Amino acid sequence: MTLQAVEESSIPTRVNATLAFLERHRMWHILTRNSVATSCRDAAARRNRLGVEGIPIYDEMRSFCGAVYRSDGSRRIVLLHCRANAHFNVDAAGQLLGATRRIARLSPEELSRDTTAYGSVNPFSESGDYIHVFDEDVFTAYASPHTMMTNAGDHTWAVEFRPLDLVSALRADATEVHIGRIATEVPLIMPRPVFGIITGNGPESGMALWRNVNEKIHAELKRLNCMRGDLSYPRVVIESVPEMGLSMELTQRHDAVWAVIKRTVLELIGCGVTHLALACNTTQFFGDRIRNLCPPSVEFISMVDITYHHIQANDLKDITIIGIPAVAALGEFSGYSSLRALGVKQVEDHAKPHMEEVASIVKQLDALSPDPRSLNRLQYVIRSGVQTSKVLIALTEVSVLLERFPKLRQNIGGKEVIDPLRLSGEAMARIFLETLPPEEVHEALGGE
Repeated sequence: MTLQAVEESSIPTRVNATLAFLERHRMWHILTRNSVATSCRDAAARRNRLGVEGIPIYDEMRSFCGAVYRSDGSRRIVLLHCRANAHFNVDAAGQLLGATRRIARLSPEELSRDTTAYGSVNPFSESGDYIHVFDEDVFTAYASPHTMMTNAGDHTWAVEFRPLDLVSALRADATEVHIGRIATEVPLIMPRPVFGIITGNGPESGMALWRNVNEKIHAELKRLNCMRGDLSYPRVVIESVPEMGLSMELTQRHDAVWAVIKRTVLELIGCGVTHLALACNTTQFFGDRIRNLCPPSVEFISMVDITYHHIQANDLKDITIIGIPAVAALGEFSGYSSLRALGVKQVEDHAKPHMEEVASIVKQLDALSPDPRSLNRLQYVIRSGVQTSKVLIALTEVSVLLERFPKLRQNIGGKEVIDPLRLSGEAMARIFLETLPPEEVHEALGGE
């Protein structure tokens, strides 16, 4: 399949040579234009892919044109190719090719005789009798869309392609092609996490958690100037299970609730998730059981642990927890029982029934309704039942409600809000952001 995004009456000779190669081999490609780029780092920042300017540095292909001398006395031109976040190890390339002396870069004069120039060397438009050597890491699958880009024979023309297609096409021309480790060691590019979210009590809580993840990622990548649209977000698998609603009566139905959670956890593990989260405060009670179900390759993201560490790390005091009785009592069936040791208090007894009413009202709302009635009920609970300066929202219905009133997400009724659902979303976002290659962050901050 051939795609060409650029139509111009005057196309440079070497770009035409690139197009001829691609079309002859029916290689999938997209041709684009960018402002003048003469280095790989500069080019990566200017490339256009999927409607966004700039690609990760590791998705730009670096090419080196040199001369290799072999034991039979022959001198051949060789093109080395690797990811732009790495640098060539010409000694390793020479050993792979059986060179009798160190591979030497062609001089600008020799490059110009072959109608090429620094910054416009590519594997498509060069003479067919060249040798091509690819670093094996070029074929490693990192982030979507699993394509690479390089110049199309000119500093302002670029081409997107699939590396395996390129090797197949070169070999179809009987070109000598080698693959091996010919680049210096590069910082580890970590595999992107796959998040699994269990929700259903209610479905909006899982949606809210997912939004919190994406909001944090978007804000951070935009700050670093490396937000690239859809491709910048993690893969997320959502299991919205209606039977999660049984957890509203956890003390009476804990066996049935665990059966639902166990089945769903195993299903998500089967889907390939690497990190598992429960968008529910009540079922955090099963945290230890969930950990025991997870293989070493899957991490359970505990809302309780995240909240505990947040309170402890920031030395927060004077906190009241609000939630359904099983959770807010901090007793036998509460996943948050460890917060007792941090001095977290319960809502005043007279306000507890109103807290359950808030949850019931929110469950009946449509997805977008701001519903001041439920907000007024919540504010009454806080004013009359919370005597501390901070309130811990251990009820996802309230987290969802506060999303509809953004100005109240941080402070409501004069109380500082601690929201485990939001803290968990931010923690998941950090897990994802930590997999961003160091070079990409460095480039975004203007490094060399």
